[in-house]
Amino acid sequence: MTGCTLTSDTYTVNLDTITRIDFNVTKVVNTYVFSDDTDAILDEGKSIDQIILNGVQYNNYDSSMVSLNGMMDGQEEVVLSGMDDYYINTDYLIDDLSFNAITGTPNVYEFSITLERIEDRLPYSEM
Repeated sequence: MTGCTLTSDTYTVNLDTITRIDFNVTKVVNTYVFSDDTDAILDEGKSIDQIILNGVQYNNYDSSMVSLNGMMDGQEEVVLSGMDDYYINTDYLIDDLSFNAITGTPNVYEFSITLERIEDRLPYSEM
């Protein structure tokens, strides 16, 4: 996979290589019961609540870590862009972040970033 970009009002981070993307998906179904004891079930589709990006950072790992930590600590709204799927290129908050050095490869880090979708956006209903 290719990389992507996370942009906030304060920072821009280019992530080199995304190796895995995990989605936490919620199915939204509501049941309505009417006064005449009839009911209706409304399927409102699915929404992506979280995206977990895993990958490898080869370039600018030090400034990337500082910027991502700044975004997370400041609870900054970040825009994910550069992904192949249009519906996940939207606004998030960084919920969790880790960088780990790869043994035997100087200046190369594996990362995991959990992005929490901002609720006031349209649901991901075309899965």
